[in-house]
Amino acid sequence: MVSARLHADEFEFVVIGDTRPRFESESFQPFAGLIAKINALKPALVINVGDLIYGYGTTRKERQWDKYQDVIKAIQVPYYQLPGNHDTHSKEARKIYGQRFGKFYQSFNYGDCHFVLLDNTEQEHWGYLGPTELAWLRNDLKENKAKSVFVFMHFPVWEPERITPEYYRFWADTLHPLFKESRVRAVFAGHYHTYGPTREFDGIRYFITGGGGAELIPEYRKSGGEFHFMKVHVASETLDVRVITEHGELTDPEADVMGGLQFAARNVSRIGIKPDAQNLKTGVSFTVSVNNPNSTPMTGEAKWLMDASAFSVQPENVRLQIPAGGTGQYTFTLKALQDTIALPSLPRLEFNTVAGSSHRRFHREIRFLQAMSIPWREAAPTMDGKPADWTGIPALKLGHGQAPDAELRGAYDAQNLYLALTVPKVDTDEAKETGFADEVQIGMSRSVSDTDFGSDLLRIGLNSDRAEASDRTPGTKPGTMLTGTKTTRLSDHGQTTYETAIPLRLLKKLKVGFNNRLILDLSFPVPDDRTPTHEPAAPNANTMSYRIRYGSDSLVPVYFVELNLERPQ
Repeated sequence: MVSARLHADEFEFVVIGDTRPRFESESFQPFAGLIAKINALKPALVINVGDLIYGYGTTRKERQWDKYQDVIKAIQVPYYQLPGNHDTHSKEARKIYGQRFGKFYQSFNYGDCHFVLLDNTEQEHWGYLGPTELAWLRNDLKENKAKSVFVFMHFPVWEPERITPEYYRFWADTLHPLFKESRVRAVFAGHYHTYGPTREFDGIRYFITGGGGAELIPEYRKSGGEFHFMKVHVASETLDVRVITEHGELTDPEADVMGGLQFAARNVSRIGIKPDAQNLKTGVSFTVSVNNPNSTPMTGEAKWLMDASAFSVQPENVRLQIPAGGTGQYTFTLKALQDTIALPSLPRLEFNTVAGSSHRRFHREIRFLQAMSIPWREAAPTMDGKPADWTGIPALKLGHGQAPDAELRGAYDAQNLYLALTVPKVDTDEAKETGFADEVQIGMSRSVSDTDFGSDLLRIGLNSDRAEASDRTPGTKPGTMLTGTKTTRLSDHGQTTYETAIPLRLLKKLKVGFNNRLILDLSFPVPDDRTPTHEPAAPNANTMSYRIRYGSDSLVPVYFVELNLERPQ
């Protein structure tokens, strides 16, 4: 694969990220394979946006760095790098990086373009840019006279749901305005082991590329994501991005799987089945709704991927033809062919759609819903974090096995919905440092039918240092509080109980009331199992191991509960 001949005023460069090995490994095999493709392109330069070695928890950092430096010798063009959290996760790790490479941040010119490489891992704060570096950045952008500027960093601080609120605000209030006035054309980051979602703010394009060798996030991989790097073609007035994968070359819209998953979260209903109430061996029918928000028709295909010895789904695939602004509804019947149902073996529905220039790939998985009744109470429970006041209200045990992961209780009156969630105790400061915006998040959506439910119309964040809940609904400005909510927290005997009161007026869109069903998705950090002496094959979602391994600092909903409000007495 060789680039076409370039004119004198244009060139190509490569961006790659998260090229580190797997858990405590020194094998750079995926990265090495991509290096061969990079060399074939003969770009002007290569920039690596960080997470160069595994680093965490290992006593072999020096050996990993030796191996890394040996691997990058194969790159045949000028090569630049910046540090990620795996490279500088502690004072010791940062010292080693400085001794080996000297520069944590830098800038240089190529032709009429200026390249700025930032270090936003300072002081082990993921997303932080210290005052010295910020002053350097302001001066660097002011002094350079290049026609175009490209900025690189490890953490994509423009993603509010994937970064702590203070660093998102730092980007929104400081960095982005600085970029706007400094001829910045594009900003590149990694950290999330995916490609995308691609953004554009005020004419500046923001890219995430984290598929250089580290384990790909399962959601991304299931939707067709692959190891990759970016090829950026720069001309005087244009910027063309191609994504080179293990198996070919894609345009930015084709490669932006995460954009597709975000589209699905907003526009495609979720599938929820209550295994205790429905006979999967007899067969369960359900409908999936797809909204087309585009001004052009949406076409494509949806097909089921499954273990044919365990399940059948009819029809196995459908053609999509949805008019602009319209909704398509597709009915399927799922049947289990075996007596035992394993959650990881459930089929998933794969979508491949096109609307105008938007090409989206995504999937929808079947979710097992637990169900609980919510009794009416004349007197509100005392908001003190103690479950004693919930006497007579049974707890729903979340999770499977003898030791439940959490317990949920609920009640309501004429003013509020009350929830009490008891979860395993974790170090909340450590959890927030790695990117958790809240100690607990609760998403709320409306049931569409007996078997499918919509996207979250309200998402709240609970924290011990705030008396009110934070509004985490997609599209809401970070830092927004939900006025009228009340939250308390109490830790005891290795558990933490969160109690919250949510005014019913905030739930109008959800039509909460008697005979209406409300779907909750619950997310909270889970302590790691410290007993194994080796890495588990697949770390549990929301554990520190999961977030470190996959570079995913956003909460992943892991429990889905259907609330049925009982008739008032």
